[in-house]
Amino acid sequence: MRLSPNSNQIRKNCDANKITTQRLILTGYLTLATYSHATPDMVNQNVWIAGQSLSFAHIPSGSFIMGDKDGQKDESPRHQVSITAFYLQTTELPKSLYAQFIKSNPSLNTNQGCMIFDGEWRHSASANWENPGYNQGPDHPAVCTSWNDAQAFLRWANDNAHPQGIQFRLPTEAEWEYASRAGSEERYHWGSNGNGLCTHANASDKRTLQRFPSFKSNTCDDGFLETAPVGQFTPNPFGLYDMYGNAWEWVEDCWNNSYHGAPNDGSARQTGDCARRIFRGGAWGDNPHFARSGLRNRSNANIGKDDVGFRLVLVKTNRASTHSQIDIEKHQASHDHKKENHH
Repeated sequence: MRLSPNSNQIRKNCDANKITTQRLILTGYLTLATYSHATPDMVNQNVWIAGQSLSFAHIPSGSFIMGDKDGQKDESPRHQVSITAFYLQTTELPKSLYAQFIKSNPSLNTNQGCMIFDGEWRHSASANWENPGYNQGPDHPAVCTSWNDAQAFLRWANDNAHPQGIQFRLPTEAEWEYASRAGSEERYHWGSNGNGLCTHANASDKRTLQRFPSFKSNTCDDGFLETAPVGQFTPNPFGLYDMYGNAWEWVEDCWNNSYHGAPNDGSARQTGDCARRIFRGGAWGDNPHFARSGLRNRSNANIGKDDVGFRLVLVKTNRASTHSQIDIEKHQASHDHKKENHH
């Protein structure tokens, strides 16, 4: 198991959910998908950032108990939190879109290195989002990205999104846990048995043991040693992929070592140790104790790690303009035409 720097923490049995997709005339270039397993108002929305389409799941309003029953000390006191409906990216941010961000902002490609794990955590000057120390494809999650990098990406995404007027941010810690649980009060959205993790997530398994024999690990095989392409495993009941494993995910909140004084309205906690920020969900090298809904982890906001990425929250604003279905299809056709000409 991989110990996180600056911390003592360590880092498809359910049926596939049927999705009925329909194009509707709505605000913006939006493709909506109705989830048959969810409440009637649950829809997906697709938006464009620099020519790439991202899907966002509608997370309905509700309340939940934050923290696991048998969780670590920093998961206490368990408390009820109310969540307002929001839209969360269905997958972790893919490397291909982060590459476009860096291409548009070459000055941010500073090659300051990244924390990597090769038996122990160390800083590697040669590691970065392009080369985190292992092979990745463009559809893998962008890792070696710090919390500060994620904030820079958000500013760029807000200027390059279609339709104009929509904005993005990181999820709050409470929003992330609520979305991960998807109605469950157990350690995972399917229950408390971590042995099923291989069919739901890319986490520590027998392939991990080949590289790190001392790890505590499941004896199953999820098919991947390090990161997997985003969206490879069964989604949770909210239609979210990789909420456990693959890559830890930055959230907005400052670090605090307990929930004493934490907001109960789902907002981000912006007091405490704000030089360190929180990430959630576990990664490819983490066992079931750490790749679960309630586990909290943290690192310096300016440090990237080889197993930490992020996903976005979509925020619709009053400035978002209305477009007809013809506009939506024209935008799609224009993008497809540009791709054909490029190739």
